[in-house]
Amino acid sequence: MDTVQHRFTDLDVVVDHLHNLFDQWTANGFFPSLLEPEMIHRVRLAVHEWIANLVQHGDFQDRVPEIRINVQPNGQSIYCVIEDNSDGFDLNMNLQIREAMIERLPDRGMGLLMLRACTKNLTYRRTKAGFFRLSFTVSADQEPWLQIPF
Repeated sequence: MDTVQHRFTDLDVVVDHLHNLFDQWTANGFFPSLLEPEMIHRVRLAVHEWIANLVQHGDFQDRVPEIRINVQPNGQSIYCVIEDNSDGFDLNMNLQIREAMIERLPDRGMGLLMLRACTKNLTYRRTKAGFFRLSFTVSADQEPWLQIPF
């Protein structure tokens, strides 16, 4: 299967560039025609939420931000890896906090819960090279919409 990889260092434009890339990938047939548009939309939404969180909350200290995105369609699923050189955070703890506060959450702050609902095999860990790596799969056999708490 084809894989696309991109590297970003400018947090001011990464979200716009990301949306342009998804538009190009869709227009150029990177995603196999057997994949439903809704599934591609879920991948785009999940990647957008993660990158937007990095832009808003990522702590890169004095380092030039580096974000790497790897997208690989694979039959009835799309595998995605996002690596960054931020200081990272505790994803599981943040998910638990948001679940506990679900009734009080405002319109904002739901991105991590949505990300988890739209994906399978969601993992987040530090790599040996010192990057933080988020990986997940979006699959045609999952219906996430009823799992999203809004």
